[in-house]
Amino acid sequence: MRPRSACEVIMTSTRLRGRVLLARIGVVALMLLRLTAIAARARVARRADYPDVVAGALVDGIERLGGAYIKFGQLLATRPDIVGMRLSDQLARLQDSVAPMPVEEALAVLDQAPAQLPAEARAAVEAGPVASGSIACVYRCQPAGEAAIALKIRRPSAVRTVLADTAIMRRSARGLSWLPPFWSSPIVTIVDQLSTAIEAQLDLSQERVMLHMLAGALTDEPDIIVPRPIDRFCGDDLLAMNFLEDLDRDGFAQAAPRQRQHGITTLVRGLYRLIFEHGFIHVDLHQGNAYLLSSGKVALLDVGFAHLLSEFARDRFTQFFGGMVNGHGHSCADIVLSTTSSTGRGRNPDRFRREVVELVEESAEQDVAHFSVPKFAVQLFRIQQRNGYYADPEMTFPLLCLIALEGTVNKFAPEMDFQIEAAPYIMANLL
Repeated sequence: MRPRSACEVIMTSTRLRGRVLLARIGVVALMLLRLTAIAARARVARRADYPDVVAGALVDGIERLGGAYIKFGQLLATRPDIVGMRLSDQLARLQDSVAPMPVEEALAVLDQAPAQLPAEARAAVEAGPVASGSIACVYRCQPAGEAAIALKIRRPSAVRTVLADTAIMRRSARGLSWLPPFWSSPIVTIVDQLSTAIEAQLDLSQERVMLHMLAGALTDEPDIIVPRPIDRFCGDDLLAMNFLEDLDRDGFAQAAPRQRQHGITTLVRGLYRLIFEHGFIHVDLHQGNAYLLSSGKVALLDVGFAHLLSEFARDRFTQFFGGMVNGHGHSCADIVLSTTSSTGRGRNPDRFRREVVELVEESAEQDVAHFSVPKFAVQLFRIQQRNGYYADPEMTFPLLCLIALEGTVNKFAPEMDFQIEAAPYIMANLL
């Protein structure tokens, strides 16, 4: 019989889960009080740097909380147009510069590796991580006479922290579902699917499988590099890969305009291939997971937070996105209706169809500078809500991916019409 992973052991321990959950709620409450006090003191003192103080305190708080909170902070960091450049810049450090785990904790994971690691692995851990996130830290191991290896080691505390966070999220969603504004929303299902995807990041053996799938899906994209797992060293809490050199967070920002444009185009087209051809959604698409290399190629990392669409969802999302790009409002309305369920409260199919058509046609007329994926998604949600419908919760994942992608495009290639770039991939999968 296969031994249970740390995640499974903790998830099946109801008593421990309850204690951890209560402790986590207390930590969150104390952090909110601390943030409120810092903001109040800065306001009373009329400090000129009040916005910076509050932004810094918020990010410090998110970093201390860790777990699922950092994932949301990472997503927000990709959208300076929504949260503002000041907060976005502060949040960016959550992408790969979180405080590392203690050395002894990482060494303990190495000691439990399924196969004998290179002798240099311990020295690599003692030297410190090259990247540090909410779930794991990454170390560069250089075996004698061989290529460098990346060792991604899960934080021992991440399991309890993340599972407590997702439990809070699920219970909060169930509570909100009883309130009138959420009656026509599948908030419980959406939060459950998101929580499941976040929890999946705890299992590095699953990420190994997803990395193989990602590499296979991008074989026709020679300018995108994906790290290859070294299977014999991998386990639930350890992922070994070939180490990708030349990773620079400022690669896109510092590149020459033509190289930057090529890099963004490569990234956009690769992600469209993943979404529309394979239904593979890279949800964690922040700047710490997508790099422009000096060679002009793009490195795509970290598929712990990823989702595979069902064939039905992939087909419907592809059709809808194609209709949206071309302003085919009536087709989009038909597609949305085919993926929605009725709440039975105030259902109005005629008004629903009319409002979806208007939204799609108005969006198609907007230029690159004025179209916004988050704004479009919110408007579509409101149309569904007031007409007694709700969409397939699985559609949340490609929207999250596109929200992050749009943020990257807006920052580094604002003139690109990233919707039009999708056309070849949409057409190829609708024929």
